[in-house]
Amino acid sequence: MMRRFSSLVCLLALGACAPQTQGDVLEKVVLLSRHGIRSPTQSPQDMERRTGHAWPVWSVAPGEMTDHGAKTLAAMVQAVQETYQKTGVLPASGDCQTMEQESVVWADTADHRTRQTGEIWAKGIAPECAVKAQWALTAADPVFNALGTQSDRVDPLALRRDFEAAERTLPEPASTNALNRLQALLAPKGCLSDPASPQCLAGPTKIEWKKGTPRLQGGFVTGGMAAESLLLAYSEGLSLTGFGITDKDAPAFIDAIMPAHEAENHLLRRLPEYARARNSIMAESIRAFLSDRSVPSIPSVLPSTKVLVLAGHDTNLAAMMALFGLDWSFPDQPDSTAPNTVLAFERWRHSDGTRDIRVRIFHQSLIELREGRAPDIEASAITLSPSWPVLARQP
Repeated sequence: MMRRFSSLVCLLALGACAPQTQGDVLEKVVLLSRHGIRSPTQSPQDMERRTGHAWPVWSVAPGEMTDHGAKTLAAMVQAVQETYQKTGVLPASGDCQTMEQESVVWADTADHRTRQTGEIWAKGIAPECAVKAQWALTAADPVFNALGTQSDRVDPLALRRDFEAAERTLPEPASTNALNRLQALLAPKGCLSDPASPQCLAGPTKIEWKKGTPRLQGGFVTGGMAAESLLLAYSEGLSLTGFGITDKDAPAFIDAIMPAHEAENHLLRRLPEYARARNSIMAESIRAFLSDRSVPSIPSVLPSTKVLVLAGHDTNLAAMMALFGLDWSFPDQPDSTAPNTVLAFERWRHSDGTRDIRVRIFHQSLIELREGRAPDIEASAITLSPSWPVLARQP
């Protein structure tokens, strides 16, 4: 049976990173959550034109969270809520006055699925109370995506250097094998008639610029989208027999093709320059909150706030990987930023007065997503090596 785990990272903060002992107090926590299971962001017709294969019809419009996705997210939220209630950072059940003063749920305003995710978090961390999810009243919130705003811009030269370095460290042969499996599944003859077609996954992946914003183009883009869409379909409980994949074989097949999606993240979303320009406001908001500074980008955060939930996207998780020097993977979940994945930054005070920041990853296995079950959080945490001090400002 495959062993499952979450990652526990201890980040150096105000001194050596000490092991958790009796008397340690969890003072604050930031929870960055991806939204629940959603349909592909493109219609089945567009996906067929792009990949050369017919795709299933979902019960919701493109990019919307499903009922099953909402249920599965609620199971994750309940598990996280129970975990932090035991530490005392979330008050005891029924203490609504404290809960409403000390908890803020801030969602990305750009998409209905993230606002809905915020509402599920607000209800789940305080089932008996009136905590409300909040979001920016503008069309876009630079906390979740500053690209296209005046907040920050991408340095093309720095991005090019990062991209070339990422190409050299691309995990092989898993990435290429994933594209080959997807090519054989979706469009076996896709490279014969037109090697430049999107249906040919053998083409080189490169960065292009559109309206001043960098985007990936090439095989890993289509392959990554297709791999994630198959994972989402399986997680939703849909049959993949239309692709010639049985329910029994689906987990192993998805595990084999997901390196294409991980490579897509590796070649853009996790590039330091791209992550800086896109999500440095989020990273600085996390630092400010954990060091008791004001958080002007999230006006709901007050000095009394102890729990800050950010309802966002996998792109936000990938950016935090780059900006905080984090990395993780799961033996039972091939997508490192799968639906409902939660990145938690915890500030602990020790009995001697020192503090440190620890980072935990909560995730659901592929089977848990499909069955709508919560993860076994208590049995899943492991410790990784220390990283950089999160309380310090970046140069």
